[in-house]
Amino acid sequence: MDWQTILAWALGVAAFIYVIRNFMHQLKSQEIDPKCEDCPAPDLMAKRKILD
Repeated sequence: MDWQTILAWALGVAAFIYVIRNFMHQLKSQEIDPKCEDCPAPDLMAKRKILD
């Protein structure tokens, strides 16, 4: 095998491990405050209740 092929395989494996670790971290951790500050949904819901 060429050294370039070995280097390409090593970089590919490292990238794969990096992606899997980030994916697993996102699955396991939850956002502390998933609510957004500038979310217009509560205002729209309030307006709908007033109009109904």
